[in-house]
Amino acid sequence: MSGAGVARTRRPYTWPPLRFYNSVADRVPRLARPLGTVPELQAAALSVAGPPPGQRGDGDFGDPSYLSGLEGFLAALSAEADLSPAGRIFARGAIVSALTNRLLVQRELADHPEVARRPVGPAMVVLGLPRSGTTLLQHLLSLDPANRSLRQWEANRPAPAPAVGAESSDPRVRAAERATRVLDRIAPAARTLHPTGPRLPCECVTLFANSFASLEFSAIYQVPSYTGWCLQTDMRPHYAYYVTQLQVLARHDRRDRWALKSPAHLFWMDELAHALPEATLIQLHRDPTEVLGSYCSLAAVLAATNARRVDRRKIGTFWLRIWVEGVRRARRARLTLPAARIHDVRYADLVADPVGCVARLYDACGISFSGRYEAAIRDYLDGPGRHGTGRHGYSLEDFGLDRHQVRAQFEEAGHVLWQ
Repeated sequence: MSGAGVARTRRPYTWPPLRFYNSVADRVPRLARPLGTVPELQAAALSVAGPPPGQRGDGDFGDPSYLSGLEGFLAALSAEADLSPAGRIFARGAIVSALTNRLLVQRELADHPEVARRPVGPAMVVLGLPRSGTTLLQHLLSLDPANRSLRQWEANRPAPAPAVGAESSDPRVRAAERATRVLDRIAPAARTLHPTGPRLPCECVTLFANSFASLEFSAIYQVPSYTGWCLQTDMRPHYAYYVTQLQVLARHDRRDRWALKSPAHLFWMDELAHALPEATLIQLHRDPTEVLGSYCSLAAVLAATNARRVDRRKIGTFWLRIWVEGVRRARRARLTLPAARIHDVRYADLVADPVGCVARLYDACGISFSGRYEAAIRDYLDGPGRHGTGRHGYSLEDFGLDRHQVRAQFEEAGHVLWQ
């Protein structure tokens, strides 16, 4: 249902246990856990990580540049996110998890200082508007045995460095499986819109959550002031920490190159290119009227897991402005970046001929496109893994937008290569 028949706000919860908890916690305040202060959250992270072997103390969270983002995120959660009791638990858990990751990364660096001296090396980084084929291309690139992708369980807990071939026994995989099951329960439509799994490649935007400079938080929680901070802050220290996490993840891995992906890189192509000097940037292009409604639908589904009310029109207006700004920034960055470092892929070409598209991309990058890799792509395309788990209805009108408005704003910002 769309247009005038769609409510601007709605009661978000459908999973009965979650709905029951929220109703009880609203009546019994002591059941509603507060978010906590920064020191309290740091102490909780230290409790999760445990003290370093043979040591005691407050722990090392690394470069303090993360603190301004954390403080801004906490302020936005309190003032803007309209969190339910369960939403506060989810947000607190996300913050403690990110702080725990910082502790564990610093311990890895202390135990293995050589990690920070090893260059990340070549990488293929997929970016572009969300829903523009970035996930499909990322999955295809991950099938090349020479490529090293970022899997969800690794992004959730990047340290200690994962051992090659030990995935079946790594407790982080089971933890990610549990988290996936919880998300499937509380937001089943999310998997329809964006299939995920513990062992599947994921967006590296998750790694930026560990420095509290991540649009992933913006997609899950209604925190416009925090999003504004992300767009205004100096992202160079956060890209440096991103590189540090990649170095930790690759400590035992000697594959030729990384295959990474995040639409959020669209906003910071200069910083990305500087942080990964050997990276090739691959920008996807698709009609924005075909992507924005889908993305807003996903944002609404995710916000509904933690907010009391979700205003779809506000979501539409907000994300139209944000992604138009992303396109505008990417256009400016491309004026100064070497053309040889950037390759463009049209969504229509990718879905019409995935094998040919990847082969042409490899040729342009000077990478051998092996027969083994081609066979792996064809097997993937013929199997069930390419497809989602169902259908999810949405339209631009559900979010107070229309095609002419969306197209005009994106074209003014310079998004024309999809045609």
